[in-house]
Amino acid sequence: MPDQPQPNYIPPPPPTVEPLTLHPATLADAPALALVGAATFLEAYTWMLPGPDILAFCAEHQTPAAYAKYLAAPTTRITLALTGAEVPVGFALVCAPEISDDVTLPGDIELKRIYLFSRFRSSSTPVLDAHGQPIPGLRGGQALLNAAIADARSLGGRRLLLGTNAGNQRAIAFYRRNGFQEIGTRTFIVGDQHCCDLILALTL
Repeated sequence: MPDQPQPNYIPPPPPTVEPLTLHPATLADAPALALVGAATFLEAYTWMLPGPDILAFCAEHQTPAAYAKYLAAPTTRITLALTGAEVPVGFALVCAPEISDDVTLPGDIELKRIYLFSRFRSSSTPVLDAHGQPIPGLRGGQALLNAAIADARSLGGRRLLLGTNAGNQRAIAFYRRNGFQEIGTRTFIVGDQHCCDLILALTL
């Protein structure tokens, strides 16, 4: 049978990336925070952790009850990233330090979590200001980090600490560009896996 003529192929348009807006999280956002936390943790660690360990970690830490407990504490601030359709896609959580006393000082605040789906990290995703206008040159990840720094200062923090996987060179470079410096290490446990974190600090 002779080949049938094919109609001209028209590729679909590229997916639209919605702009991001940042908002302070409230107790009502606890389920959304748990959903985003579990999904972005899965996206971030599938390359290095077994599935059962990821599920065990999320079942313990990425729950509405866990985030409700954080939100109830006066030393916690959470900034939520939403798309234009108000879909939660990331957040930054600062709180009282949950890091070893060996490296903490009075006035320290910890950036406990900063999550953002990879689709929204590029320069093609605009971040909007309070008036709905795009902020030139600002990416979603940087916007969340800026919010975390502002939240830590609003809590009276003198230093902002964070832990990040020692093998995540991209994240380490990002934090160093923002002025963070290494001050130690810690063991980060996910399920049965013991991982090494670098602890970084930024003077506020």
